[in-house]
Amino acid sequence: MRSALLVLLIALLLELVVTDEDYYKILGVAKDADDRTIRKAFKKLAMQKHPDKNKDNPNAHAEFVKINKAYEVLKDEDLRKRYDQYGEKGLEEGFQGGNNYQSWQFYNENFGELLRISPLTELCFLFFLSTFYSFLCFLSLTRWRKFARAMEGVVRIGAVNCAEDIVLCQSQNVNAYPSLVLYPSGEFYNGVRDSELLQEFVMQRVTSEVIHLTSDNIEALTTSWQPYDSRPWIIDFCDRSDSCLSSINRRKLATMLDGLVNVGSIDCTSRGGKDLCDVLKVTSGVRYYPTQNVNVEQEKVIAGDEWLTTFSGEDSVEWPTAVWFVNNKETLKERKDYKRLPQLLPDIFYADCSQFMEVCRDLLDITKLPQFVVFKTTGGHEIDYVNKPSYHDVTAFIKESIASPLHVLSVEEYDSALRSGELWIIDYFTPWCPPCLRLVSEYRQLHAVIDQNDQVLSKIKLGLMDCVKYRSICEKAGVQSYPTSALHTQDGRVHKFVGYHSVQSVLENINNALNPAVDELTPADFERLVQNRESDITWVVDFFAPWCGPCQQLAPELHRAARSLRQYSEHVHIGSIDCQAYGAFCREQSVFSYPTIRLFPATTKQRWLKQYYDYPQNMWRNSDTIERWVFGMLPSLVTSLGNDFWHGVLDSDEPWLVDFFAPWCGPCIQFAPVFEQVAKALEGKVKLGKVDCDQWPGVCRGAQVRLLIQAYPSIRFYKGQHDGRQQSVWGLQLQTRDKDEIVRLISEQVEMLSGHDEL
Repeated sequence: MRSALLVLLIALLLELVVTDEDYYKILGVAKDADDRTIRKAFKKLAMQKHPDKNKDNPNAHAEFVKINKAYEVLKDEDLRKRYDQYGEKGLEEGFQGGNNYQSWQFYNENFGELLRISPLTELCFLFFLSTFYSFLCFLSLTRWRKFARAMEGVVRIGAVNCAEDIVLCQSQNVNAYPSLVLYPSGEFYNGVRDSELLQEFVMQRVTSEVIHLTSDNIEALTTSWQPYDSRPWIIDFCDRSDSCLSSINRRKLATMLDGLVNVGSIDCTSRGGKDLCDVLKVTSGVRYYPTQNVNVEQEKVIAGDEWLTTFSGEDSVEWPTAVWFVNNKETLKERKDYKRLPQLLPDIFYADCSQFMEVCRDLLDITKLPQFVVFKTTGGHEIDYVNKPSYHDVTAFIKESIASPLHVLSVEEYDSALRSGELWIIDYFTPWCPPCLRLVSEYRQLHAVIDQNDQVLSKIKLGLMDCVKYRSICEKAGVQSYPTSALHTQDGRVHKFVGYHSVQSVLENINNALNPAVDELTPADFERLVQNRESDITWVVDFFAPWCGPCQQLAPELHRAARSLRQYSEHVHIGSIDCQAYGAFCREQSVFSYPTIRLFPATTKQRWLKQYYDYPQNMWRNSDTIERWVFGMLPSLVTSLGNDFWHGVLDSDEPWLVDFFAPWCGPCIQFAPVFEQVAKALEGKVKLGKVDCDQWPGVCRGAQVRLLIQAYPSIRFYKGQHDGRQQSVWGLQLQTRDKDEIVRLISEQVEMLSGHDEL
């Protein structure tokens, strides 16, 4: 009994000793060691510590077991992750984690990418988790990793930590964790969280196609049928040896190359397929063929042992070409996942900068090597300044760059662009500036969203000017912050946009420059149009300086407000005056800071108190706020009501539409200009009034506004009293705030009332 107890105690003590050991120290490697280093260290120790070589050491077997266990854990990605987070306790079956597991650790270490939810236009699968439910989320992690590895390059994989942004998750209708959502459709995955089933779920929703080629359709597909005839081909040849790609892998490949390359397959055992295989002299493997050249002479073998070949350094290329600039050839061994890149673009090479450092120094910052560059058929090139090493990021850069005319400008190209008289956008940036790199990505997508039938925008050219490499050029261009974009128009004018902009915002800025909604005024224009304006005209004038950052930020907002106000009324005009060009005039107008926004009102009686009104300093300078401020200063068709609501509306025999609102209510503020538009549309048919429930709480309580809808604004229609009896305070409640819908509903009510009166 004592002997058994002693054995048990020794076993427990041995377990404690092993538990306290550090697996990394056992193998003599650092905690960030890669698989190769760990394998090498284990092999060395195994040779030294093997029991057969240490027969005189009674602990040799135990030591060897310890080394072997450390290696088995650290070589496995999932086991190593659990060991790093929990120690040996995390390796036990049924382990559920502990209270020391931190939110930052789960989120930052377990998931490598956080994506913005809106706008997502490409296929993306998001894992919504909460670190408050870390155990449940952790259980799904291993399967999620396996799925992510299998679908890399096919669909973007990301994670959102709802513990840090609950509002975002609620906006996506995520109320349970973990939740898996496929975008851009926003479809929830409700099946078993198995890697194979997840892949099947995604692949059922991709739109790419694999084309089955035969001797009957090859000619038409490659030379005349659109859009196939304008793309190169990757063809998978299949024979009885089963050496071809699986069906799902073909579809993955087609998804990765969607829009760039046609993916086809040929069954060399079928009658039509065998004839084609004989013509092409291939029966198995994957081949690449250029556009409209599917023939023996043009074929390139894909996925061979030499997956990258050396770049010869030609100045121009016949096809888009990606080059990976590396310090030396040994770098190729570090990124085995890049072996799949030739499937994306067969014209892909490496450039060994140790062989021609002078060329690399001229083209790149060699401290950032390795780095990808895409050479374009136009002779220009684009550098991957973001330089993230993951396969997905590299493929995304190559695919986007090939499809975009955006390229890096040299001094000569920059001077040529300025002299060309063509429509150019030049982006002045620095590679160390994150907003700059985000903007470069937006510019890369610009041509994809431009209407190619637009004779002006379809010809726009895009260039990048590196302000680290060419600092003097950027200083001469007046660039004071990064990024700064300059739109050069055909008439020789330059329009600058400062800061990051989405691709839609870029399009808006271009439209503002080419089709301005804000009039550029001279002092003579100001006197003629503003000071001597007609009595029903309102002017809003922006006094600005081109070098002023807040002025540059205001410009697109003012254009947006101008377009909206123009739709509301032809009697509202927006203008701007350049106080750098007309400094003396601006000083005469008592303008001493920029931007200064002034409203010169229509000369109605209520506006005779002041000649102009300055934009309040405590208000945001965005389009919505500017619009609301201007609307509040315009002559109104809506009557302000108080206690006269009882007699003026309820006792009236005319129809009224009344807006009960509160000045602090956001939706009320947004609805106010809409109500003015409704008043204009219904002028002569219905009277419109508004009641400020903060100023007249008794009226709103009497009308039981709060009891009815619990919120503002409340819009009610009162048909008009009949037979001398006062109308009910309830009226007809409108459940919409859409202008056209309100006008339609009220017009129908008025017609019904008119028909009833005729009877």
